Amino acid sequence: MSVALSGAHSIGRSHCSSFRDRLQPPANDNSTTSMDATYAGKLTQDCPAGSDPTVPQDYKTPDVLDSQYYRNVMDRKVLFTSDATLMTSPKTKELVEKYTWWLIGDFLWYRHFEDAMVKMGNIEVKNSTNGQIRKKCGFVNEPYTG
Repeated sequence: MSVALSGAHSIGRSHCSSFRDRLQPPANDNSTTSMDATYAGKLTQDCPAGSDPTVPQDYKTPDVLDSQYYRNVMDRKVLFTSDATLMTSPKTKELVEKYTWWLIGDFLWYRHFEDAMVKMGNIEVKNSTNGQIRKKCGFVNEPYTG
């Protein structure tokens, strides 16, 4: 489900501050999660120090909700570490690769994306009587003592 939902990064923009740390990887880093060096160079020009402009999340088809995002993932031309990480697990990598198949991949991704959005839309809202909005997502809040 999360692989399909990640495809929403096919549209929209991101502030450079959200991914600037990925623009200067360690020397000779060609790991799966590192950014393509040419793409990182272009983003470095688009994101000058001391400013925080926005750039398209999908550099090829920025205004189209499509499966191009997954081709960008495979080419290591994505902004976020969470996107690049999709290639590190055999299960998620397999889905990314399937979503890049022309025509069939688009249809498959659209179907999975639709199903995942409906499933996510059915998640019930949590509030103070049936859940907790955490101050830090990794930790349960301290009990309220009034």
